[in-house]
Amino acid sequence: MSVAVCSKRVMPIMQVSLQSSGLIDFNILRVRAASTDGGRAIFERMIQDLVGVRYPEVSTVEANPGDWGIDAYVGELFEDEVSVWQSKYFIDGFNKSQQSQVREAYESALKSAKEHGYTLATWTLCMPCNFDGPNEQWWKKWKKKKEGEDSVVIDLWNEAKLRRLLIAEDARAVREQYFNAIATVPAVPTRPVVTLEDPERYDGALFVRQMHEAGMFACDEAKEEFFNAEILSREIADKAVPEEISALVDSRAVIASLWSQRFNSALQVHPGRQPPGLYERVMDAVREHHPALPKVISCGLIHAFGLVHQRVNDGRAGWVRDFQQIAKQHAEHATSGTPVMPSGASRGDAMTGDMAEQKEGEAS
Repeated sequence: MSVAVCSKRVMPIMQVSLQSSGLIDFNILRVRAASTDGGRAIFERMIQDLVGVRYPEVSTVEANPGDWGIDAYVGELFEDEVSVWQSKYFIDGFNKSQQSQVREAYESALKSAKEHGYTLATWTLCMPCNFDGPNEQWWKKWKKKKEGEDSVVIDLWNEAKLRRLLIAEDARAVREQYFNAIATVPAVPTRPVVTLEDPERYDGALFVRQMHEAGMFACDEAKEEFFNAEILSREIADKAVPEEISALVDSRAVIASLWSQRFNSALQVHPGRQPPGLYERVMDAVREHHPALPKVISCGLIHAFGLVHQRVNDGRAGWVRDFQQIAKQHAEHATSGTPVMPSGASRGDAMTGDMAEQKEGEAS
């Protein structure tokens, strides 16, 4: 038999949100977005949300193609005074190039207001950095000049101001949305699933017989589940690590309990031989419990399903009321090689065989 086996396990990662708020570091925005452009877009949304803490009616203008020099605004964009917030993700510092961008952004907002019939009342620059001495002087001079020329109140939300706004209690939701501490940890790997290329090898197995007794004849997936559970069991036995052996014993005990609880409940509700839905309820319970199985054995969901089939194959579980009798019959016929048909179908199949033999006799 040849099987396809993954030679090594891939160690995925997952992000876990911690309980406390993280440090307010605007650089983390581009780290999370994996690019400066992505960080810029997140910073712009953060500014909109932060303005919304004070002004719930805040809105924005999508670029189509231009955005009128507006990232967030409060007011009416016709015959009214409008307050505008302009975000600039200057995460690598501020110099002559950034000065030029500020001037262009302000002039764009002022021009759009004149062209579209509203008044620019206030204009606030939002940026994730602070000025050094020379740039602080430049800002103060430019701000004073423009406020005198245009009658616009110009404000600045720099790194220091943004941090103070974000740590305020009324901005808790915004702070936690963008700066909640995130820890990247390796996810616990699961054992690779091995493909069973010859499902017929298990045609005579007890767990397959028990499924047939319950009227379930599509068994290839169950065979593969059993096959993978066998590999898991063999590997743990071969390594003989006490912690892993103990974890496997515990897992088998839990699986047995999940089956017995649902088996007993099913028999109480349904008096017949084949309790409807028993198999599905047991496997659903295994699926639900799977994340709680001991991590040390790296038991995947397919392997967990296979542990159920292993217990059935040992004669200690089944899918019909008289599963123990079926297990006993199966054991008695195992050495003789006599095929054993499912009890629910044996009578009809035998009658069909008798009729066939009778017709052959008549024909001869």
